[in-house]
Amino acid sequence: MARVTEALTWLITIRPYATLAVLLVVTVGLGAGILRLEPEADPIVFLPENSQVATANGKIEELFSQGVHTVAVTLIFRGDALTPDGLAQIARTVREIEADPLIAPLLAAETIHPALLLGEALGTDDFVGLTAEQIGQAAAGLPSLSRLSGSDADGSPVAVAKVTLLEGDTAEAELAIRDLARASSGPLSASSISLATMDEETSGATGTQMRLLQGLALAIIAVLLFLFTRSIFDLLISLLGLVLTIVWVMGLQGWLGPGGAGLIGPPNTLTSIVPIILIGLVVDYAIQTVGLYREERNNGRNAQEAARRGLRGVIIPLSLASVTTVASFLTNLTSPIGANGDFGVVAGLGVACGLVVVLSLSTASRALFDGWREARGNLAPPRLIVGAIPGVGSFAESLGRWLVRWPAPFLAAVVAVTVLLGIAATQVETEFDTQDFLPSGGESLRDTKTLQAAFGGSTDAVNVFIQTELTNERSVRNLFDFNDALWDDLRKPEGVVGNVQSSLGLLWQDWITDDRAANPEDKYDAELEAITEGADQFRLDPVKVQAILDRLENLDPEGFRRVAVDNPDGVDALLVQFQALSGDQARAERMMADIQGLWYGDEKELTATSEEIIGVEISRAITDSQTSAIATTILVALIILCIFFWITEGRPALGVIAVLPIVLVLVWVIGTMALMGIPYNMVTAVITALSIGIGVDYTIHIIHRYEEEFAHWRDPDMAARRTLASTGSALLGSALTTALGIGALLFSSLVPFQQFGLVTAIAILYALIAATVVVPPLMVVWAAYQNYRLRSAVARAEQELP
Repeated sequence: MARVTEALTWLITIRPYATLAVLLVVTVGLGAGILRLEPEADPIVFLPENSQVATANGKIEELFSQGVHTVAVTLIFRGDALTPDGLAQIARTVREIEADPLIAPLLAAETIHPALLLGEALGTDDFVGLTAEQIGQAAAGLPSLSRLSGSDADGSPVAVAKVTLLEGDTAEAELAIRDLARASSGPLSASSISLATMDEETSGATGTQMRLLQGLALAIIAVLLFLFTRSIFDLLISLLGLVLTIVWVMGLQGWLGPGGAGLIGPPNTLTSIVPIILIGLVVDYAIQTVGLYREERNNGRNAQEAARRGLRGVIIPLSLASVTTVASFLTNLTSPIGANGDFGVVAGLGVACGLVVVLSLSTASRALFDGWREARGNLAPPRLIVGAIPGVGSFAESLGRWLVRWPAPFLAAVVAVTVLLGIAATQVETEFDTQDFLPSGGESLRDTKTLQAAFGGSTDAVNVFIQTELTNERSVRNLFDFNDALWDDLRKPEGVVGNVQSSLGLLWQDWITDDRAANPEDKYDAELEAITEGADQFRLDPVKVQAILDRLENLDPEGFRRVAVDNPDGVDALLVQFQALSGDQARAERMMADIQGLWYGDEKELTATSEEIIGVEISRAITDSQTSAIATTILVALIILCIFFWITEGRPALGVIAVLPIVLVLVWVIGTMALMGIPYNMVTAVITALSIGIGVDYTIHIIHRYEEEFAHWRDPDMAARRTLASTGSALLGSALTTALGIGALLFSSLVPFQQFGLVTAIAILYALIAATVVVPPLMVVWAAYQNYRLRSAVARAEQELP
């Protein structure tokens, strides 16, 4: 390893032109991959591929005809809608929407709205001539109107209209509905909310804001870099290294993604924050490289030699920290959530790219440009980074003295805090709420809160997928009982609104119920009714059931294919559709349990799926994989560090010393999240890997410096004091740059990103405390043992020698 390190440092410093040329070529090649980046994926990518819900979604797509799914669009009218002018505006807006050539072909059902219900009750569609008293009397006799009119949190009246579209390429139609609603004229303020409107607003906020936040993070880092280095040249080189790192990793994401090799998925919510994470992590490499280069120059070496020796001094500890961080990110590949694995790959590659870019660019640039200035005699004396923050060095040395003299109180405090926060960590919540990913202050979030206050939430289309043998009498009974329960307000699962939209039972009942007196176009078939009545109240043998299914399919082939698949060579399938409230995961979980309870058969036969249920499944997957992911990450870090210290120094115990504080940091972070009410969701779960990456960097830095001081002094106590005195400013500088760089996410309008920025700052604080308070006492014990072994060896040698 020493030979490889020496060769690399020689090549970079002796051939700086070649190094910079290679960096340029690689940047152009990898940067071309940015053009291959796909749009950001829907949050559904976080659904585990092997989950029952994911399997059901795949089966629905495979078995049922196009248009079986529906998309709900909710029109929101703010103001007093139950007035002549308000009802007229609602009716006019809905007519314009239904007549639009882009929207009309996609309508799956009649739009339900207050003007429709009141118009039918009053027998008119002209509301201008009505009085408020007439409208009030008609409204009092319509209990179902309460599902369409209510009050916002401030008490102002709100009304809604439900537009149902056949699923397909509906995004353009959904946005057209929004535009028509906004253009609606009258006393009411109108808007619309749907998946497409939320996705457009969220994607716009994520894309635009991430670029702004990256710029903010770079600006913050620039200020800190100038504070530490007091050099425009070092500032520009370091910033250039960060920019190149981002270009490399985004290009790699494009080359590896669907637009390239297809080895990873498209960008997602997690991968969008990777550049900001890298800005916070990789800048530490730049600061340490500059710091050691200046120390070497301060010792009297010329620019080229100082660059080479400085690189030689940082390449091992930084590479070790980088490898451990990369490995911790790559443990996400064990997650059942594919998008988590993609994040691990992108973040891990980003850390590796950052190490290569910063070390090579920083060293080659200083060897080249400082060499020029040195040859011309205008190279200024170096300014050590150790003293960049006044007072830190002396405080750190005092802390080292206290730790050496009185380690017990410090370690007792660490144990007490760990126990308390460990208990709190068991109560951390997992949560996946799409509302959290709506930009604060945006129209979608405002509409969502209005629907929550007025109606308990927006509505979500629920598909219940059932695989069973349709000719089985039990299945027929279950089907009709399940259908009846969804129409019964006393048996209806919590959160279900309205009645069944489509099912085999509803289709069957429709064709055997004669309503032609009221509706001449009513679906009715006397033959089907006769078959059904002759079946002794559904005590059906398989032959009778098959005859009914065949008759239904012949009467209404399109309608039958939307709700049932009669497979003569395998298991049959059913689809039941209805609407349910969204926005409350606990309620969604109770609804799922109620739905399962309504089906008196094998629970594996039935699976409910919707956007809300997908969120529940994602939360469950995060919860189930949380413990194993943390354990795997710690184990991988421990193995890597123990192997490294064993091979390079024959001291694997140093790997344990490096990892132990990280275990404490993880417990502290998760416990603090529980106390602060911050959920462990798909964004904040990243803190696990990030905490290890940050913490390992600090502990390795202290261990590496302590070994140097101990080799010089052979005094464990002196080595501890000197280590903290010499590394205090460096560690604090690393903590500040990382915390404030990633802390730019606090300015995001998305709550999970704000939480990520806050928890990262907490993790960095804890990692700094653990590294400075826990590692030195452990290293003192380790050094004392090394001295004991040395004394024992000397004593044995004295006895053996004449």
